[in-house]
Amino acid sequence: MLRSLKNGSVVVTKLQNRVKFPERFKGTIVEKWADYWKNLFIDYRQMLQDLRTDIQDDPKKAFLWTTGLTTAFLLARNNPTERDFKDSLKMIANEVILVSDDCRNPASIEHVRYLDTCYNEGLIHYRSLGIASVMYVSDYNNSCSIYKSQCSHLQPTYFGYLSRIVDVGFMGRWWNIFKKTANYDVNV
Repeated sequence: MLRSLKNGSVVVTKLQNRVKFPERFKGTIVEKWADYWKNLFIDYRQMLQDLRTDIQDDPKKAFLWTTGLTTAFLLARNNPTERDFKDSLKMIANEVILVSDDCRNPASIEHVRYLDTCYNEGLIHYRSLGIASVMYVSDYNNSCSIYKSQCSHLQPTYFGYLSRIVDVGFMGRWWNIFKKTANYDVNV
């Protein structure tokens, strides 16, 4: 693969020397546009050649970088959304309804009811952090415009936000709702 990068750049350079720009386009915006793309191609070709030499010089470092970037890409691609949270909440609520009251786990039921209440009041919010997502609860709805909700001095501190986190989404799953409702049909 590395040899093909080197051979490809030689072929393009030879092709570039054979192609001549027509005389009527010299000094126009078309020539400047062509020069821009030519220089951009030269820069990227040089970058690929430097990358090739770096990979040959230190293959372990290249492997670690490739593994890290691939992992970050896959985590970002499988990052759950707010819609996934709503779907899992509705699915678990529907499954809980089918279980008799005597068999239901009270802690699981209370957690599901709390999340439903927060959604109904508009207090639950979603934030994506790239490779993970967070669902958190606020004191007021976004449409609420009383003084307490608007005053910057009455807003929670940064450390106060940690206690407001309801769920963390990572690797395609919302983990807190999964953990708290795993045994929803076992009365303790």
